Amino acid sequence: MSPGLRVGLMVIAVTAVPGLAHADWRKAETRHFIVHSDAFDRDLREDAIALERIDQLMRTYFALPDPEGERKLPVYVLRYRRDLAVVSPGVGDGTAGFYTANFRDVRAVAIRGDGDEFLRHEYAHHFMFRNFPGVYPAWFREGFAEFFMTATVTPNGRATVGKSSRMRVWALINRPWLPMEQVLTGRYEREKSDNHYAFYAQSWLLMHWTLTDPDRRQRMQAYLGDTGRGMTPEAALQANFDMDSRQLERTLRAYLDAGPRYAEMDLPGETPSLTMTRLPDSADDVLLLDLNARDGGPANQGPDMLAKAREAATRRPGDPLAQMMLARVELRWGDPAAAERAVMPLLDADPANPELLLLMSDARITAGDKLTDPEERERLYRQARGFLARAYAADPGDNRVYQNIAYSRRFTPDYPTENDVELWRRAVAIAPEVASNRAVTAEAMLAHGLADEAEQVIQPIANDPHGAETPERLQRILDRIAEVRAGTGGGSETAPASAN
Repeated sequence: MSPGLRVGLMVIAVTAVPGLAHADWRKAETRHFIVHSDAFDRDLREDAIALERIDQLMRTYFALPDPEGERKLPVYVLRYRRDLAVVSPGVGDGTAGFYTANFRDVRAVAIRGDGDEFLRHEYAHHFMFRNFPGVYPAWFREGFAEFFMTATVTPNGRATVGKSSRMRVWALINRPWLPMEQVLTGRYEREKSDNHYAFYAQSWLLMHWTLTDPDRRQRMQAYLGDTGRGMTPEAALQANFDMDSRQLERTLRAYLDAGPRYAEMDLPGETPSLTMTRLPDSADDVLLLDLNARDGGPANQGPDMLAKAREAATRRPGDPLAQMMLARVELRWGDPAAAERAVMPLLDADPANPELLLLMSDARITAGDKLTDPEERERLYRQARGFLARAYAADPGDNRVYQNIAYSRRFTPDYPTENDVELWRRAVAIAPEVASNRAVTAEAMLAHGLADEAEQVIQPIANDPHGAETPERLQRILDRIAEVRAGTGGGSETAPASAN
């Protein structure tokens, strides 16, 4: 499986403030979120309630239902930039948070800053990819998040959406603009900080111009459909808006001069319910390292991460958080057997814990992936499926259970069976934002002649040049869809699912 989507938020500056030697981590669980923070209770409560209210606003804005049983989004609110650097060592100095959706984890991470704008920005990414999966250019992804970043909802339900971002308006007025052709394509000199500010500001303005007018929203939907099918942005702009990129820039400058307006809405004023839980003291030592390991960072992090993880786990013998963190680090950079030794005592004490069961299955699959003996490899995979069956019984709504069972079967002679197809289908249905599951799901479907369904699954990423899959693999899938429809597909061979 391939790493998935990751989207970051750039800001002009965020000042780091020296922290306390010890922090009390807590989590607030609401209908749609599990928010973790080492801030004061009041701040954590405000962040969780603000996220629930922005979810309510966005569902109302797009007239979307609120189904029961959706997986809650884990959100991690950090107080300092140095904490973000532990979670993601390669993060840029101007990044205030990021959203990631891959086969290991789906979550948002943000530094608590100016109100809760950073949180709204990161959640908007998740909302878009969960509810509107598709191929979106970078300007659209960031413009969408910027547009809803400034939304507000008062305790009595009075909401605003589309307010101008003072930071972006300032940049549009006082800094040079990028050519709109570069904004539309996402091809600009990223090393220049002025270009970053211009890109985000112009993306916000273009999105504001789009979403605040029904006719432009409809035209933009057609534009995205055309670019998603491979049309150039310039051609799609001409076809759907009857203008070129230079005319678009003039239009946006005039729109800015006129003063972008915002809309007001009335929502139910009930305060969202939540439960607060204090995390163990060990969270201060291990939680950020655990988040790093969940991302499965580059190999060159291995020695440093292993040393830090083993030291932290030694200081916290028998602590569940510390041992689970150590297991994830060992799985990514160290020894799967050491990961099992960390997890087994915890699993003996808590045999129905889905996270522990998933870790044990990961350990067996990782060990099996390293073997060349087919029988011994399959023996470990079968053991992994035993743990996954127990994880399914404990939590049937976790996409990782389905994708890992199907992944562990990829070398069996009868793969993919109809049951394998159903496993991949459920994984995509539960977590549509995890783009890395889509190619392997489409391949399994095509092995059973399900060309129409395979096309629906693959279309959101089919023309994404920066996505989780290589263009060559995606093109092979599209070619196969055409062959199956033409009756020339033949056979049922499918490429094994990739692990990384």
